[in-house]
Amino acid sequence: MSLIIDPGLFATHFNKRHFEIQHRLAAHPLFEIPRLLQLAREMAADRPGDIYYDAGVTNIGSRWGTSPAEFPVDQTIERLETAGAWIDLKAAERSAPYAQVLNNCISDLLQVSGRELERKMRRKEMAIFLTSPNRLSTYHMDSECNFLLQLRGEKNISIFPKDDREVLPEEEIERFWAADTNAAIYKPHLQHRASVIRLKPGTGVHIPVNAPHWVQNDNNISVTVAILYHSWHQEYLDLYAANYCLRKMRVSPKPPFQSRWRDSIKRPIGAAALRLLTLRRGGHLRDVAGNAAGVHDVSPP
Repeated sequence: MSLIIDPGLFATHFNKRHFEIQHRLAAHPLFEIPRLLQLAREMAADRPGDIYYDAGVTNIGSRWGTSPAEFPVDQTIERLETAGAWIDLKAAERSAPYAQVLNNCISDLLQVSGRELERKMRRKEMAIFLTSPNRLSTYHMDSECNFLLQLRGEKNISIFPKDDREVLPEEEIERFWAADTNAAIYKPHLQHRASVIRLKPGTGVHIPVNAPHWVQNDNNISVTVAILYHSWHQEYLDLYAANYCLRKMRVSPKPPFQSRWRDSIKRPIGAAALRLLTLRRGGHLRDVAGNAAGVHDVSPP
């Protein structure tokens, strides 16, 4: 077993509030720096779009992509001690050895949650983060269910409640789902609303969808693994997209799930808007490529 999760905490907190977990991956050879350097070189050659990295970011509220690193990713990893870098190796499971680790973790998760959860899973993914000493990762929220595992180094993560509408107004949620993954805006005067979790090797934390968070690394190199999956919440997506469009027309829409009949009217609007917005960005509605172990993004039964 790779993940150690308290069933009671899972039952009461999953995708509602963060909770701490433990794991047994800290000494795994696949996550040693030389092996990750090899993975990064393979990814840079075969699928460079799955790599994100930057350097020198010191502002919690910085947007992604505004501070490019000076060197290629492999050279940045070789200089990680001094580079001030944050590196995200996305979809590591497309390399077969990492796919096995991901699938083991998902299996552990399903043992705690029950197999019903599997019907709500679509794209399952492993992201690996390498972080320079004292570097922060900026304030953001995720569209995936996230089980964040610390393997090397220590750091603090600040996690905010997903349902605090001073921290996270409806407008930011709408914009996040419809148009801008940088939509969440850090509010320093509300930092006290966050729970600060200490991450050490062998520990981890579950971060719910839409729970804003940011991370401050200690004076050490950090290696962290995120076990991620997207859920089938099409109603959720459609309604927030509809509200985003309505707000663009200077209408103040009601939040989702307060009126069934109102939501039934807005859902087709949101679905059409999502498709149009996605096509305008040149993307796809979902990724059906699958990974090295054959895990595909397929519709639930």
